[in-house]
Amino acid sequence: MDILSIAEENFVISFGVSIAIGLIHGAILARGIRNRFPSLKRHARGVSIVLLALFSINAIANVIKFAIPEKMSVSQLTVPSTVEEGVDVVVNFLGLNAGLGAVILLFISISLILFFKLAKINKIARYFIFALSVIVLAVALVGRFTEFIPSGFQILMYAFYQFGITLGIFLVTRRKDNDGLKEFS
Repeated sequence: MDILSIAEENFVISFGVSIAIGLIHGAILARGIRNRFPSLKRHARGVSIVLLALFSINAIANVIKFAIPEKMSVSQLTVPSTVEEGVDVVVNFLGLNAGLGAVILLFISISLILFFKLAKINKIARYFIFALSVIVLAVALVGRFTEFIPSGFQILMYAFYQFGITLGIFLVTRRKDNDGLKEFS
C-alpha cells in the first residue's frame, strides 16, 4: 500500500491537511507583505480583495494546468540552429505557447513573485515556502515530461492546497489592526 492510497482512504484528513498547509503558506506570505508594506494596513479591505482576486485567478489557472498537464517529450528538444528556433524551444519548454491566457498568467505570476520578493519573511518560513515550491515544481515537471496524469483525488488535493493559500492570504491581509502572529517572528 502506497502513501497515496492511504491518503485517499483517509480523504477527509488529507483534504484538511492540504488546506492547513495552504493556510500556513498563505498566512506567512501575507504577513510578510504586511510587514514590508505597513501602510497597506490602512487599506486592508481593498488590498485583501485585490490579492484575493489575483490569487484566485492564479489558483484556478494552476489547478487547470495541474489537471491537464501539457506534455512535452525529450524528442521535441532539439539543438536549435537559429535564434528563432532557440526561442521556440525555450517557449515550448516553459509552456508559454498558449496565447493570451499564458500572457495574463505570466503577468499575474510575475506580480506575485515581486510581492514575495519584497515581503519580509524570516528564514524558517522562507525554507518552508521554498520546500513546498520545490515539491510542486517537481510534480509539475513529472506531469510535463512523463505519462503521469493526476487522478481526481490528486487534483482535489492540489485544489484544496491552492484554496488554502488564497484563503490564508485573504484572511491575514484583511486585518486592519495589530499583527497577531508577532510571537512567531
